[in-house]
Amino acid sequence: MKRLRLGLWACFCLCAATTLMGQNKVKTTAEKVMLFIDGAQVTRTKQVDIPAGNSTLIFTGLSPYMDAQSMQVSAKGKLTVTAVNRQYNYIDSLAVSEKQQSLQKELKKIEKQQKEQNAELGLINAEYEMLKTNCSVSNKNTATSLATIKEVNQYYSGQLKTLKTKELAINEQIAELAIKQGQLSSELAQLSGKSLTPMSEIMVNVNAPAACKATFTLNYYVKNAGWFPSYDVRSGSLAEPISIIYKANIFQNTKEEWKNVELSLSSSNPSTGSVAPTLSTYWLDYGLTAPRYNLNLNGNTVSGIVLDNERTPVIGATVTIPGTTIGAITDISGKYSITIPNGQNKLQFSYIGYQTQTRDIQGNIMNVTLQEDTQALDEVVVVGYGAEKKPLMAGAVSGLKVNHKKDIQYEEEASMALDVEQSQGQMGYEFEIKVPYTIPSDNKPVVAEIGHYELPASYTYQSTPKIDKDAFLIAQVTDWEKLNLLEGEANVYFENTFIGKSIMNVTQQNDTLSFSLGRDKRIMIQRTKENEYTSRKFMGSNQTQSIAWKLSVRNTRPEPVTLTLYDQLPVSRNNNITVTAEEISGGSLDEAKGIITWQITLQPGEQRDLALRYKVKYPKGRNLIIE
Repeated sequence: MKRLRLGLWACFCLCAATTLMGQNKVKTTAEKVMLFIDGAQVTRTKQVDIPAGNSTLIFTGLSPYMDAQSMQVSAKGKLTVTAVNRQYNYIDSLAVSEKQQSLQKELKKIEKQQKEQNAELGLINAEYEMLKTNCSVSNKNTATSLATIKEVNQYYSGQLKTLKTKELAINEQIAELAIKQGQLSSELAQLSGKSLTPMSEIMVNVNAPAACKATFTLNYYVKNAGWFPSYDVRSGSLAEPISIIYKANIFQNTKEEWKNVELSLSSSNPSTGSVAPTLSTYWLDYGLTAPRYNLNLNGNTVSGIVLDNERTPVIGATVTIPGTTIGAITDISGKYSITIPNGQNKLQFSYIGYQTQTRDIQGNIMNVTLQEDTQALDEVVVVGYGAEKKPLMAGAVSGLKVNHKKDIQYEEEASMALDVEQSQGQMGYEFEIKVPYTIPSDNKPVVAEIGHYELPASYTYQSTPKIDKDAFLIAQVTDWEKLNLLEGEANVYFENTFIGKSIMNVTQQNDTLSFSLGRDKRIMIQRTKENEYTSRKFMGSNQTQSIAWKLSVRNTRPEPVTLTLYDQLPVSRNNNITVTAEEISGGSLDEAKGIITWQITLQPGEQRDLALRYKVKYPKGRNLIIE
């Protein structure tokens, strides 16, 4: 039995050695990266020496968040690719960074110093014991003089004082070393993280009739990376053009190193603010109430803190609005702030190793606790592919590039703006950065300026006093389609002052881009109910209820302004209920939606009063809720 076991063990070792001899580990570097709104497409190439016969190449150091289904491997050379498989490498994941190695060396150095200091304390304690043992000068046969006793006491007293001073100094050094050890240990723990993530590897089996050189290209999609747009919008006054600075907020935590890569950005997605409110249709029928608006959402800005299940702030968590390109990243305290466009009522919170959460927006403050994803990377997934050789993806995922020249003028700031070529594909826009770019895998956003434009603009004010009595300054820009803008958050500056945040809303279906530049308190608006016109009358089988509102507008600015006011009438969807507008002071009524629009121009210091009066007729004995 023992010989049998030895024989089996020898066979096992021989097979293992043979397998390892046929494998060649290949380290590659990322050369091209196409960043999407969510995720990235990575391209790597490497020339490899291939022996004759069957062999296995293992491409190492790939992201654990790679989508195995997206992997494409192509080879140029006299060989055949027979199989492609994905596996996880738990050994390489134990390798620490240079910073971690440096910290570990410092910790070992401190431990050595602590041992030396403790050894010094041991020697001092031994000297204490020797002094105690030999401090007596008495002799049974000979009398000791008083001078001798004094001399001996002075000697021992001096020795004890010296030893005590050394002991105090050593204890202080030990305390300092302990503090430094704690700081280094804490920093090392933060770098190491809570758990180790195994790296991905791609095993490629090849067959070559003779030894040759072959160039391999790996192309795959990876998660935990992306970008989102943001803007700086500036205007010096109502007479000056609009300045738009287009910025890309880039982040990645793929565990890969992207150093000096050819970087492109794509708008495709393979996987108290300054937003002017809008009205909902006021449907009128039995049992229906007037439209409700989220008045708790003050100014369309939501902020809060993202924590983990240990109540620790999560740094670098992604906060997005589902279905849009609007997003934010939590800071070092786990805090975030994001502006919500009209019609959106959900936020999505995500971070590596935690379950993604989608929450309804309930108010301006939303604190979220993320739960660890216990299913992540629990199983090793191996995916096989056929031996058919096929080329790499032609072009980018977003489609064929169509380069065009912009017939608008723009400016580039040499100190900030990057050399970027913009193009339009079938599925969105692309921005090709012309200089090599480095993005560390730390999930911290890297902000790159990809455009700077000066555009002529017209200005108007807009107010919906039923929801918000402030007047919002609206800038209107034409020919904006040529800028390849995406929906995103904007920092607004007016008259050299930061006004707040707004939304660059490019989803509107017209040739004029309108966005809010903030509130102007110098346009004063009031909406009050006129009780003397409000009444209820009964006639036959019906009853009629009259409603009246008064809108007062005043311009305290030193120049004339154009103002658009919005209000509404209820809209009936019951034949027994009729709504009649009695007075709208020259406003325009959209009968299908019940929206009334006033376009007025106010001179400096001018005040204008507008009347909104309507009546509702419906059967007697029925209860109808009317605002």
